[in-house]
Amino acid sequence: MPDLSNRVVLVTGGSAGIGRATVAALAAAGARVVTCARDGERLEEAVAELPRVAAVVADVAGAGDRAVLIDRVLAEHGRLDAVVLNAGLGWAGLVEDMPGEAVEGIVALNLTGAVELTRLALPHLLASAGERGRADVVAVSSIAAWAQVPPLTVYSATKAGLDGFVKGLRREVTARRVQVHSVNPFFVRTEWLARGHGAPPRSDADARGRLSRGIAPERVAAQISGCLTAPRSRTVAVPRWAGLARLGEVTPVNRLLDAVLSRQTERIRTLAARSVQRRVS
Repeated sequence: MPDLSNRVVLVTGGSAGIGRATVAALAAAGARVVTCARDGERLEEAVAELPRVAAVVADVAGAGDRAVLIDRVLAEHGRLDAVVLNAGLGWAGLVEDMPGEAVEGIVALNLTGAVELTRLALPHLLASAGERGRADVVAVSSIAAWAQVPPLTVYSATKAGLDGFVKGLRREVTARRVQVHSVNPFFVRTEWLARGHGAPPRSDADARGRLSRGIAPERVAAQISGCLTAPRSRTVAVPRWAGLARLGEVTPVNRLLDAVLSRQTERIRTLAARSVQRRVS
C-alpha cells in the first residue's frame, strides 16, 4: 500500500462504489480525507468506522456546494494536497430518448462540476506543491472516453471532455509540481446507472440487486491510490487491457463502429431499457 501519511485528500462521491473504496484505501494508507455525497445518511454509513475521515453533504454539480466543500477542507486541515474527482452519473439510452434534465444533470456533475471544483482547488494545490513538493489531481474517467458507443453517448461525451481537461491541465501545472492523472475503468460493479436514472440511495444490503456488472471498485481505488504516489502524471486503464478501447478512435475501426452500431439502434434501445429496468425496480 502506498505511503500517504498525513496527506490531505478531497474525494468526491464517497458514499458508494469507487469513491467509497477510495476513501477506505486512503484512510488505511494514513491520509486525512474529506469526502462528500448528496445523501448524508448513506455517507455517514460509509465513513463511520474510518479514521481521519470527515464527511460533508454536498452536490458537486452545485456552485455553492463546491465552495462549501473547499472551505470545509481548509477549515479542517488548513491545506489541500490532492483532489480525487470521482462523483459521476451515467444514463443508458439513445440521445433522442433522453430527458433534457438528464442531459443537463450529467454534464453538470461529470464535467462542469469536475472542472469548477478543480478551479477552486488549484490555488491551494499549487500552494501545497510549493511548500511540500507535490500535489495531485486525479480524475476518474472511463474507457467510454476513448470509445464513444451507444447507449452511453452523452456519458461518453462528458468523460471525453474530462480527459481533454486532464491533458490541458497537465500542460498548465506540471512544471509547478502538480501531477494530473486520469484513471479510466472498464465497467465497474457500482450503482452509477441506477442513480443516473433517478433511483434513490439505499442501504448497502438493499443496493446489491442494482449494481452494474463489472470489476470490483477496490481495483479502481488501488490505482487511484497509486497515482497519488507516482513520480509523474499517469493515465491508467483498469484493468490494463481495457486500454485497447483506444482503438475505437483509430481508422478504420472508428468507421466500422459507425456503420455497424448505427444499424443496431432499436436493439440497443431495447437492451438498454431492460438493463435500466432491472436496476431501478
